[in-house]
Amino acid sequence: MRQQKWLTKCTQLLCCILLVLGIWCLPQAALADNQQEINSILQTREIALEAINNRDFSKVQPYLHPSFTITTVDNQVFHTVPEFEKYWNQQFSSTIQNIKMNLTGDTVRTFLSPEIVVSSGEAVATFAFKDGKAADMGMRWTAVLQKLQDKWTIQSLHFSSNLLDNPVLNETKRLVWTTIIASAVGGFLIVMLVLRRQQKKEPDQPSQEPQVQNK
Repeated sequence: MRQQKWLTKCTQLLCCILLVLGIWCLPQAALADNQQEINSILQTREIALEAINNRDFSKVQPYLHPSFTITTVDNQVFHTVPEFEKYWNQQFSSTIQNIKMNLTGDTVRTFLSPEIVVSSGEAVATFAFKDGKAADMGMRWTAVLQKLQDKWTIQSLHFSSNLLDNPVLNETKRLVWTTIIASAVGGFLIVMLVLRRQQKKEPDQPSQEPQVQNK
């Protein structure tokens, strides 16, 4: 009888130990799998960021979803890499010499399913202008990523910024006012130069007073 009770207690103790181990190992395994997925997501994000900063979109194309969509800060929407690449390169044809984007703060991630995640955060774009000046613009971004064939692809990417604090518009306004002032000063100097030349060319006017003849 005592031996049977001892076996029963040992069996109960063993079951408890196995149950505790199972409860402890399950979250650890799930956490490890989730961290692996996050590392893959971060890899996709770094490749996309490098493509924008280096203006080389060949490496990021395999990490874009077939129905990829990007919405820029000026409310333009692109669905293919060549379209967006053309738009991005056009930004450097006027006053902008270079643009570097850095992610700031923490990234918020929400897994809608094991294959779909929504990420959002903040970024700072540093604009280097051709006149040697530079300015920063704070932005917010939201990305939807979907896992396809063991690879996290960007399905949607959206950027937004404060339109009242836009360094590109501010630089454009500054250049416009500089051009207006320079044109006004140049025009004034040309007018003064023309008037001065006209005064030098005019002959002396004869006196209009009547001359008195000596008798």
